[in-house]
Amino acid sequence: MFYKFNINKKLLLIKLSFFFYDCGIAPINPFLPTIAKQRGIPVLVIGIIFTCMPILNIVARPITGYITDRWRCRKQVFLGASLLNAFFTPLIHFTPDFNDNGHAEDLDIMRHWKFWIFVGTITVRMLLWMVGDVLQDTICLEILGDDKKSYGRQRVWGAVGWGSSTLLIGACVDWYSVDKEQKNYLPAYLIAMAFLICHFIVASQLDNKQTCTSKNMTKDVIKILSDVKICAYLVWAVFAGIFAAYIWFYLFLYIEDLANIYHQERLPWIKTIQGAAVTAECCIGEIPIYIMAGYILKKIGHMTAFSVSFALFSVRFFLYSIIKDPLWVLPVELSNGITFTLAFVAGISYAAEVAPSGSAGTLQGLFGMAFHGIGLSLGSFMAGYTFKHMGSSASFELLSYVAFTTFLVQVSVSQLIMRMSKPIENGTSD
Repeated sequence: MFYKFNINKKLLLIKLSFFFYDCGIAPINPFLPTIAKQRGIPVLVIGIIFTCMPILNIVARPITGYITDRWRCRKQVFLGASLLNAFFTPLIHFTPDFNDNGHAEDLDIMRHWKFWIFVGTITVRMLLWMVGDVLQDTICLEILGDDKKSYGRQRVWGAVGWGSSTLLIGACVDWYSVDKEQKNYLPAYLIAMAFLICHFIVASQLDNKQTCTSKNMTKDVIKILSDVKICAYLVWAVFAGIFAAYIWFYLFLYIEDLANIYHQERLPWIKTIQGAAVTAECCIGEIPIYIMAGYILKKIGHMTAFSVSFALFSVRFFLYSIIKDPLWVLPVELSNGITFTLAFVAGISYAAEVAPSGSAGTLQGLFGMAFHGIGLSLGSFMAGYTFKHMGSSASFELLSYVAFTTFLVQVSVSQLIMRMSKPIENGTSD
């Protein structure tokens, strides 16, 4: 049950790969909505941006998985995406500022050429991240071989990187922006670039012996998708993505709302508070779940893991709706391990277990399409609309009820499917 801190040299490089990759992505991804808002983009348009952007996952992740499975070029594409991302990220800083009061109140801002330069830059960067993300998971599972349940023990180092670098970046941005009217994110771009270069160096040393390609990959995938259990699993992945979107893209806007409305004395160090929130999510909330993920999934099964996640999402969103002080967000973020991480690890490992030989990347791409593509896109649209018309706290209250309803439906459907299926030897609900 408990993780022994002995170093497995075979797995050391993949641990470092997860760490540096998430260190390079974290300084930018959580801050993108606040960067956009600071440039004068209204929250409804931010919702539209982050509705459209995850749609790229629907195409990028499955195609990336299929192409790299088909032509066995997984490592080459992975390294290329990481290196390009390193040099593309700082370009965000040099996109022209379009903060114009004449465009800030409605959708007219989308007609401004400067708006599209900004959106195009962050879209390419996000696309490179999507490609690298799905390939890194697939490479990790390939290295693990039959020991796929220890995936969480490798992925935990990504959580360490994400949480620690976000706190570092938040503090650096606040320090660099002292006595300035707006926050200057230049330290975030430069530090992200440095971490991604380190990631490229480490990942180039990975010994990924890609398995032979399935001769009937399309047939294998169609056969799996005809299984009602797999279809249900992909639906739950979509809902997990919807709930994650509210946190990934809108938590920082919510924290700024609390500070502006109730505690303006927090504003000078708001980026540090936002960074600390992610640190609480990743370095404290996620690490225990990643370490014990294999044991937990073995005991309760993948579908029950989704049930627990949805129930805790409901509680988490309700707590957001009653908080007044931004600092009280920090203890709530400790629940991230059970809400997001448990569902995510269950999705990744389940796809790896049911994938036919040679088509692991394709199945991981389908999970990514459901979670990162459809789920995040729908969630971003819902969040943008509800934040605009209801406010941030009321939006989270509504989402709390949605998450609880999803929990009830998911438990009922899983029980129905289990009764209709033959008993599983290991006794889990899968």
